[in-house]
Amino acid sequence: MYESLAPNGTLKLYHFIIIVAVVLSLFSQMPSFHSLRYINLGSLVLAFGYTILISGACIRAGMMSNAPVKDYSLSPSKSGKMYDAFLSISILATVFGNGILPEIQATLAPPAAGKMVKALVLCYTVVFFTFYLSAISGYWAFGNKVQSNALQSLMPDSGPSLAPTWLLGLAVVLVLLQLLAIALVYSQVAYEIMEKGSADAGHGRFSWRNLAPRVALRTLYVAACAFVAAALPFFGDIVGVVGALGFIPLDFVLPVVMYNMALAPPKRSAVYVINVAIMALFTGVGIIGAIASVRKLVLDAGQFKLFSDHVIS
Repeated sequence: MYESLAPNGTLKLYHFIIIVAVVLSLFSQMPSFHSLRYINLGSLVLAFGYTILISGACIRAGMMSNAPVKDYSLSPSKSGKMYDAFLSISILATVFGNGILPEIQATLAPPAAGKMVKALVLCYTVVFFTFYLSAISGYWAFGNKVQSNALQSLMPDSGPSLAPTWLLGLAVVLVLLQLLAIALVYSQVAYEIMEKGSADAGHGRFSWRNLAPRVALRTLYVAACAFVAAALPFFGDIVGVVGALGFIPLDFVLPVVMYNMALAPPKRSAVYVINVAIMALFTGVGIIGAIASVRKLVLDAGQFKLFSDHVIS
């Protein structure tokens, strides 16, 4: 939006990341996950709004007379196809692995089982709608040249935008508000872990003894995240790395390991054997996915500069 309004402006991408970080550091002082319930609801509305806008814009762009040439071919090399497939699996693991966060939060207060089921059903319903609608429409409109962020495909570096200005502006605003909400929700887990060691239960939540370390730790955490985001402006590649190294083990490996340890089914039973098979399979998928994600980072490294003004998708 800034580049459209001020083509010769001097502000860079990392300046805007700093601005967002300052706003986020203020909102991050909200004391608990429960205090974010209305922000979480707003995030849900924003997600639906963004998905509908972007999917409609992609369909419109694909039907235009000057629509981009669509090429749906895969990588010509077998190794390239394999790496792309495992990179995609890692990205999918990140997208659907988000459900583990409400599941973890739900275990903090009984009854856990009922709340987990409701949270996961709602989570996966929203994820399925928002992810696949935009992914399918974006791929249909732009083929294998579609960006990890479909919004960028609608705003090419050269040539006119492929969607009305008002739609792109509204989508950007929805993205910004959504990212603020997401960052607040996701960071709560890290905050709770950090504050277990710094807080004193003998004092009130808003006492100076607990308030000072909370403000300091949360502000430093947001500043560290902002520094990494500004220094390493990757998007899809980072999502793949996070999925391979974070969500695949968290969602598919650790649960079956913990089940076998906690309930100790007989080692010759079907449940034990299936759990071990799942563990072995997804450990392999995670390793190959990590290699594929790092490979993509290396391939994209030619476009990379520290604190670049261009997001590498």
